[in-house]
Amino acid sequence: MFKIFKDVYPNFAEVVAEVTKLAELQHLYFDSEGNPDGQIAIQNNQAGTTDWRSGIGKATAKTADWEHGFCHLQSELMGSAIDDYLKWLDVPVFRTRIMLTRSKTCYSIHRDYSPRLHLPIITNTQCNFVFADPAKLIHMPADGRTSWVDTRINHTFMNGSLDPRLHLVMIVKE
Repeated sequence: MFKIFKDVYPNFAEVVAEVTKLAELQHLYFDSEGNPDGQIAIQNNQAGTTDWRSGIGKATAKTADWEHGFCHLQSELMGSAIDDYLKWLDVPVFRTRIMLTRSKTCYSIHRDYSPRLHLPIITNTQCNFVFADPAKLIHMPADGRTSWVDTRINHTFMNGSLDPRLHLVMIVKE
């Protein structure tokens, strides 16, 4: 259900700076009404475009194939630190998003259509994945490592702290 996928990314600090800047530029921290899901799209489903809201939120088609259609990096991010990181992973990733979990919030228990890779950007020990069956609590530190999470298993995420949590989240086929 959880394992370290890749060890520390050598340019992690650059990715943190870029993700943090994008979150601020797109008003992710302060726009809970206009962006209730707290997400920014890093990949969209149309090449050569920029659409920061493409594919965010709950999957509308509810299939892995729909998610895999989001395979084009935002045109403004070509050559960026995020682009370099995604290439470093050396696996195809889809529907990559910056995901904010606001303070004192929790998702409902759910299952996703594909496993996820997580690169924690900003977090603390009060931010945890909770798996329902078997019961397991997992904290991912923001230390530059990328984790593989089988989110096809019933799970939720809770941020019990007073601070926001920020992750770069990517979909992988297996």
